[in-house]
Amino acid sequence: MTDELARLAHGVLFPALGRPTVPKWARARIAAGLGGFVLFGRDLVSAEQIKELTGALHGLRDHVLLSLDEEGGDVNRLEPHGGTSVPGNHALGRIDRPELTREAAYQIGLSLVAAGIDWNLAPAVDTAVNPLSPNGIRCFGPDRARVAVHAAAWVEGLQAAGVSACAKHFPGHGLSSTDAHLGTPRVDLSRQELVDDYLAPFRAAIGAGVDSIMVSHVHLSRLDSVPATISPAVLTGLLRDELGFDGVVITDALEMHGIRDVASLPEAAVRAIAAGADALCLGAWSFGADVDLAVSALVGAVTDGVLPVARLREAHARVARLGTRPRARGADRDDTVGARLARDVVEVHGDPALRGRKVLVVRFDPTHSPAQGGASWGVEEQLRDAGVSVEALAVAGDTYNAEGIIKAEIDLFLDEYGSDDEAGGADGAGGGVAADGAGGADVVLQVRSPHRFPWQQPVLAEVLRRHPQCVVVDMGVPHDDFSAFRGWVRTFGASRVCTEAAVRVLLGR
Repeated sequence: MTDELARLAHGVLFPALGRPTVPKWARARIAAGLGGFVLFGRDLVSAEQIKELTGALHGLRDHVLLSLDEEGGDVNRLEPHGGTSVPGNHALGRIDRPELTREAAYQIGLSLVAAGIDWNLAPAVDTAVNPLSPNGIRCFGPDRARVAVHAAAWVEGLQAAGVSACAKHFPGHGLSSTDAHLGTPRVDLSRQELVDDYLAPFRAAIGAGVDSIMVSHVHLSRLDSVPATISPAVLTGLLRDELGFDGVVITDALEMHGIRDVASLPEAAVRAIAAGADALCLGAWSFGADVDLAVSALVGAVTDGVLPVARLREAHARVARLGTRPRARGADRDDTVGARLARDVVEVHGDPALRGRKVLVVRFDPTHSPAQGGASWGVEEQLRDAGVSVEALAVAGDTYNAEGIIKAEIDLFLDEYGSDDEAGGADGAGGGVAADGAGGADVVLQVRSPHRFPWQQPVLAEVLRRHPQCVVVDMGVPHDDFSAFRGWVRTFGASRVCTEAAVRVLLGR
């Protein structure tokens, strides 16, 4: 293993860090030429800690690139730790004012500059034409032309702040309902259909000067027999030759089942670079051992004549361009931007204002997305901060006796605190005069894209039959009609500012 080849191989790798301080394994790999890191939620504790961590990493060598996923909305890393909060792409697409999308991305960029981040793995520019897409809330919408306009605006706003953007997930997840963390999405389109229409958002991002593009594990079945991550026909034929992109191509995480079920990490690393990728995201649970596996595979492939050293040098040179944009250090961050956008997009139906000071919040948890990380969602905490007495119940698809738990908890709560007009709904269950004399209490049902989860729909229908006075707060992609409930609030996302907008409505403000 020559020192030069090892340096080139290290330079295209982006593992996770795994600690809120610099771990021992990382120091040795940085010294060997590691490209940088993708930071995840467990690496980040507070605004002060993040600055110390990024400063320490940058101090170990020139051009250690630090990246993360700060999309705004439901997928973020900095929002809980002093980062700005903005509605996500779905909400921005509904507002449909590209200048506001540009401003939201610029504000995210300023928060990243302050945190010491060089490269944001955003925006997601998939087009959610399939209502069951797991990425729907992360998309600007189902209209490809609209997505293209907002993709360009988001890229321009972020990069104006001095942070490299990354349009993802090429060639697009929008037609599939498969989560690439769990399996390989399949898109069955011809090359002509892809070029004429499907790839329009990526063409727009390239036109806006995007510094990088993330290739996904989507299988374009009419172009190749393997996922796009390791497909020369997709990376070189479509992205490089057809769309003319000469920036950095980074893979989605190689630990995801979308590629892992097809190729092991060492094999995928070699095949991705050979196909035209420049940077390898190894994954949230990939540390020193995976770096060594990938380095050994890349060096071995060059030594054996499988991978041209020129291809590795080209990838290394492209990665070196990232993180070199002038930083907008003198600009003042305006955290009111996100709050205004969230209030502008929220939709209110019926009468959702709380009638008492006691609330049962029933949260219908969706399947957890690894992309979201550990971010929480829901109105419970902010209602408590406003002085409301909140009881909370969270139920997921794998919760034992979920339907029975929800029915029993609502009945118990309303029997204890409910007013006469909530006398158990259609069949008279529950109800009674409020025990504390407050004259009533409320049940708030929190949902996120319940149409994607078959277990939720019959449960919600039964709650409506029994308790139509409930209020629904829908923080996902709109699909189901909840207008038969007393009140219905739609936020089109679950970021902090979206939650604030919902709570304002619930409190009658």
